[in-house]
Amino acid sequence: MIIERRITFTLDDEGLPAWKLNRLKTLAGYFRSVVVIHNISQLRMANVEQAMRMISLGCMPGDLCQLMIEGSDAELACMVLTDFVTEHCHLVCTGHRHLSQREAKAEIALPFAYELSQLLPLSQLGASSLDKDGVLTQISRQCAPGQSDKAARLLEQMQAREAVSSTAMGNGIALPHILTPDVEVPVVVLAPLVQPVEWGAKRGPVSCVVGLVLPAPPLREYLLAFSSFSKRLLEPDFCQLLTEHSRPEVLKAVVLDSLSLPFR
Repeated sequence: MIIERRITFTLDDEGLPAWKLNRLKTLAGYFRSVVVIHNISQLRMANVEQAMRMISLGCMPGDLCQLMIEGSDAELACMVLTDFVTEHCHLVCTGHRHLSQREAKAEIALPFAYELSQLLPLSQLGASSLDKDGVLTQISRQCAPGQSDKAARLLEQMQAREAVSSTAMGNGIALPHILTPDVEVPVVVLAPLVQPVEWGAKRGPVSCVVGLVLPAPPLREYLLAFSSFSKRLLEPDFCQLLTEHSRPEVLKAVVLDSLSLPFR
């Protein structure tokens, strides 16, 4: 039976020097499973058995990476490689167990305050499914918890933006976004969808929605960060990261990593 496991982490100030790469290659060689390292920040990947490909990843301090492990003994390999990552990098999450807040050391910093959350599961929202308006409604409410008037204003502004043109970006992603004086810091709501939703565009249905509310007028840092994120959405490989991962800590890390790229 083929098992799949993932280990997500950020690199420390050393990055991935040759001695770490060699150690990773040695550990992976103990198992029958195939181990691939994916540098998410650089959108490059390589089998850990291929030394030159590993070097070509261009890993830099702070890069977000993921070990993808597939094979009959992937669970055991994941346990061993998690120990390696914990010792030499900053662990975000691992596929063989959930981390406590104390264990999850990785924190990708941005040079400004922000709010980032993930949409609650349908069971907690009291719904069996959501259409486009339903998703926008829930995003607006999450941007203004307990403030029905403010949430209603945000929803109205989002719907007005959608009336201009659909915010479907292609590759299964929608990016509803507004500038408004109703918020003081950028607010991001991640909404991975159980069932794809039609978003009023020829680019097809979406399976992950990223709601973005920026203060008006926006600071230069906000524009740099979110312009970087929107450009990444033009990369199919990056969009796949958002649509195939539902674990909140991975989605959060992927989004924050893309926002932080202009400031490294």
